[in-house]
Amino acid sequence: MFNKLIISLFIINFIWFSSCDQKNDPINKIETSIKVEQPLKLKYKTQHSYGGSSCPDNLRGFPPVDIQELDKVPVVQGRLPTEEETRNGTSLMYFDPIKSPSARSLDMKLPKLARYYSDYTKKNELVIVIQVVEVENDTVVGFRYLNGGNGSAWFSEVTFSSEEEINKLGATPFVSNNLEINASKEIIWEVITSPTYAKVLGEMFDANAYLESDWENGSKVYFKYEPGNVVTTGVITASWKNLYIQVDYNFDGYHYAEKFLILENKNTNTTQLHIACGPYGEDFEDQIIVWNNWLQKVKELSEKK
Repeated sequence: MFNKLIISLFIINFIWFSSCDQKNDPINKIETSIKVEQPLKLKYKTQHSYGGSSCPDNLRGFPPVDIQELDKVPVVQGRLPTEEETRNGTSLMYFDPIKSPSARSLDMKLPKLARYYSDYTKKNELVIVIQVVEVENDTVVGFRYLNGGNGSAWFSEVTFSSEEEINKLGATPFVSNNLEINASKEIIWEVITSPTYAKVLGEMFDANAYLESDWENGSKVYFKYEPGNVVTTGVITASWKNLYIQVDYNFDGYHYAEKFLILENKNTNTTQLHIACGPYGEDFEDQIIVWNNWLQKVKELSEKK
């Protein structure tokens, strides 16, 4: 027996085939109508077009969040959101009352911190659930990744965090910034990924430091010091050429990520480079300076080409 679910989904600047945050006109939003038909007994075991959506690159719509500022995350409480609220980042999913008359917001205090297994990073990611909806005997959640971006899942795919876990995590500050560069996305991508510039950019982190990788999805990223000593190793969990790179590190169970989003504006012949990195500890303020220097160096190198 099939359970049919017809939902109109609004996600800021969403495109299925490439990037959730890539669009020629950054002002307009995209409406995607999705029809999901699956055997009820399999729906939690298979990747599906609705509950399994993931937009880790949507850094403009959903930037990183410090857990200590969880109460500042906007949500729609006790009702279904309006279309406008699904466009402005307050919520994620819009349910047409005519097509889905049974849809209702689950009675739950939001936002809530939870764990969700990501097929991108192969890790149990920290996410912030901002929407829970029951519709036609299904329950779906909309969430934003703690380190930026958004996604959706079936209710059973998230595990809500206890107060004890939240208190144990403490603060989770991220460096989140962007810079306008007078260069094409192709040039900026080359500067970030080419071995030609690796040591120049590495100097922004530390003397004699540099990154080494082929920058393909699934490849390793080696943080090295001259003459080639490996300090730590990350994994590229998403790589969409000339658009987005995500590198994830695991330091004895501590999950650290770096996200780079490149958005070109053809009208102005400029490109916005967005970064989201962290979470950091006591060195957070120092890392703000480091990453600002790195952004400026990328700008300088890109605009010289």
